[in-house]
Amino acid sequence: MLRLAILPLLVACNSFAHPVTLENCGKRWTFAHPPKRAIAYMPTAIENMLALHLGDSIISAVGYRPDEDTAPSPWAAPLKAQLDDAAWSGEALLASRPDFIYSGSYYWFNSPETANRERLEEWRIGSWLIESMCNGQQGATPAPVTFEGIYDELRNLARIYDVAPRADALITRLKAQVAADTRVKLPPKTLMWWYSNTATPYVAGGYGASELLTQTIGSKNIFDGYRELWPAMNWEVIAVLDPDFLVLGDLNRGGPGDSAKSKIEFLEHNPLTASMKAVKARHYIILPGYDMDASARSVLALHRLVTQMQSFTKEPQ
Repeated sequence: MLRLAILPLLVACNSFAHPVTLENCGKRWTFAHPPKRAIAYMPTAIENMLALHLGDSIISAVGYRPDEDTAPSPWAAPLKAQLDDAAWSGEALLASRPDFIYSGSYYWFNSPETANRERLEEWRIGSWLIESMCNGQQGATPAPVTFEGIYDELRNLARIYDVAPRADALITRLKAQVAADTRVKLPPKTLMWWYSNTATPYVAGGYGASELLTQTIGSKNIFDGYRELWPAMNWEVIAVLDPDFLVLGDLNRGGPGDSAKSKIEFLEHNPLTASMKAVKARHYIILPGYDMDASARSVLALHRLVTQMQSFTKEPQ
């Protein structure tokens, strides 16, 4: 049973005086004051903010749909923010004057349609990119995702907001949950993580949350040699590698290969995949789509992964 309690609100106690200067993506950035009007881009950024009870500062949540989350986090809370589908233009930013942009996507700061971080700095809008995304989602990532990296991300976000005690308390709980789950002994297996798309599936490469979780339970991701987070693959290669388990992202978006149900229907009715051992044994691990990328929520994903893997290992052989 998952014992991760909802983090009680803690009052900041002069933990760090502003201005605060921190390094992010190889450059030092200064934050003059705790943000009051933030834009959060991508579920990973929003999960981290909600885990630290910073949701009231969000004026726009971009790329996030709470109604599409099949297993909300214990810290999930109704957002007063507007829900947007696309990154804000420079004109929109100047009109609304947010004071902070927290992004889980490289795109936000590196698109011709949006202002880069240097321009935001000129406009006195603070910015932060989740460290593991500094080279982009499909680019070579400098280092694998780790739980300690996730904790550091939470610590830095808490320093920007001057709520360091909240991060300390949250990380203590997250570490306790990871310790409990890693005490569960599971036999090593081969896994394939499938995010979306049936024609050319996007699967987990070797440098994201999926790889972290796979290694944590002592198993092997069959595509761990790929440096992209989500490389496109073909079914012929997958069928030859024939993993023991298929980890299926359950995305409630309505496209082919989004939901776990859609994925299973494809696997069991496609002649190329129907003969795979994981499909014949119905060795499916189903995780919410929002579990598939690194954030505070990765601890919850680990617990779900361990629980489901454990249920299969207890089956009669």
